[in-house]
Amino acid sequence: MSRKTYVLGVDGGGTKTLAMVGDINGHVLAQKETTGTNPNLIGIEGAAKTIAKLVKACAEEVRCTVDEIQPMVMGIAGAGRVQDRKRLAEEISTHLGTKSSDVLIETDTRIALEGAFAGGPGVVVIAGTGSAVIGKTDRGDIINVGGWGRLLGDEGSGYFIGHEALALVTMHFDKRADSGKLKEAFARAYHWDSREQIIAAIYQEKFDISTLAPLVVETAAGNDVVAQRIIQKAATLLAEQASAVVRHMGILRKVGLVMVGGLVKKDSVYANVLTMKLMKSLPQVDIRQPLHPPAYGAILIALERLKTSG
Repeated sequence: MSRKTYVLGVDGGGTKTLAMVGDINGHVLAQKETTGTNPNLIGIEGAAKTIAKLVKACAEEVRCTVDEIQPMVMGIAGAGRVQDRKRLAEEISTHLGTKSSDVLIETDTRIALEGAFAGGPGVVVIAGTGSAVIGKTDRGDIINVGGWGRLLGDEGSGYFIGHEALALVTMHFDKRADSGKLKEAFARAYHWDSREQIIAAIYQEKFDISTLAPLVVETAAGNDVVAQRIIQKAATLLAEQASAVVRHMGILRKVGLVMVGGLVKKDSVYANVLTMKLMKSLPQVDIRQPLHPPAYGAILIALERLKTSG
């Protein structure tokens, strides 16, 4: 049996997946990126195949066998249910030829939390393809709000923003609403010049609505009032989720809050609006940058599991 020399952390989102291999001291030795692995979007089998291929690529980069990478902790968006996490772990293990006990599936929110505060307490607001808020108290209690997925929630996410904008554009075609510069922006980017083209893209070509969000943010930055209203609505709803987490945590002093996800990277309009709403509604939080990325948070969980297993 191979000696347990390496650990692996995976951050699997709706549009991309990042894997990191670390040694037993937490030093990152290799990282690889591939497409999204949300099982709700591509199925458990599709996610398992993609992740297994990524793990093998990491092992090749480090020049070790897959058996030498134990444990593997994977935070996967869309894998919130216990039975789904169990089945996904089994499928990945089958493709890798390892034991399912070597693979631990976590939520993407949990690994983001562990990475952001290096295992310590704090609050993480996630705004990417989907959205969620998670908090960890000084006692180690975990509080989750949101993360219901695009059909039931995901307020403030890329999907939410894209859907709100697209709905306005369709109403613009019907002369029921004004979509500002969004109709023109979508036509320029995707050649959507008719209702037939939009219907074909959404229902036949399975266009990913969340990919519209950056264009909506860009349009808002260009002083379009309609796009700005969508951004304001999205940020308000996401800030409300953060308020619920902080309230449930019973925080009486300053606590760190980190924003992660593609929509709140850099100095975007959305990041700025969300920051202002969080500061106004939650004066007890200290908004800061994450200490580590989510994939490294998965590595930290793997190292802790390795320590407790002896």
